[in-house]
Amino acid sequence: MILYFSGTGNTKFVAEYIADHIGDQCISLNDVLKYKKPLEFHSEKPFVFAAPIYAWGYPRKIEKLIERAKLTGNRRIYFVATMESQTGDCDKMLWRIADRKNMRFMGFCGIPMPNNYVYGGNVPTSGEAEDKITHSLRYLEELACKIETHAYITKIDETPFSSVLSLPVNALFNQFMISSRSFIVSGQCVACGQCVKVCPVNNIRISPGGVPHFGRSCLNCYSCINRCPAEAINIGKRTMRTRRYVCPDYSKWKSSGLID
Repeated sequence: MILYFSGTGNTKFVAEYIADHIGDQCISLNDVLKYKKPLEFHSEKPFVFAAPIYAWGYPRKIEKLIERAKLTGNRRIYFVATMESQTGDCDKMLWRIADRKNMRFMGFCGIPMPNNYVYGGNVPTSGEAEDKITHSLRYLEELACKIETHAYITKIDETPFSSVLSLPVNALFNQFMISSRSFIVSGQCVACGQCVKVCPVNNIRISPGGVPHFGRSCLNCYSCINRCPAEAINIGKRTMRTRRYVCPDYSKWKSSGLID
């Protein structure tokens, strides 16, 4: 069973690739969070959790979800991440979670995917994004093969000063950067409600006047920003000229022959 969290589709793409190539099922943790589904999962095959890297670690809410989840059946657990380039000590943090759950930790691997962190800028063009995904298919093929054969997986990246980045820096990021307080909505908003639909934690509501309002439970997945058809949502003025990004759909890539 592959359980994934994805804001702009990178991790969804990776999870669906693995599921397709090992004949397993995908469970969206976005839906689990949004609809408050029971945190009870049973699988005869190893569990595979997949999530994006936020400041050299899994999203804190996803870590807590995994810790609280009741996992029955197979006792092996894999962890996969999507990253721009580095995962820090995320593997060590997730090993501790597996150990506390009395699960057999089968390793961790980060897969390079296009940068979707609009706050930091440097979001790729569609052509650049497709090139990066194509480059990562070889890593995905090897990863899926190892998971299918119950082999241990390992990181393909290295992070200088990883312990500093994944502990104090990650803690500061979660304390001060995970917020929607600075989100603004421009006059381009068409009140389509797409932001409400895609928010995995129901942090957005539409006012009677049709303007999105943001609560205090934001994950900073930036799904609302990247998936807004009018590009009306921004983080202050910082992202007003920043390119948006949504990952291509896995099934479309496969049907078009881009994936074996």
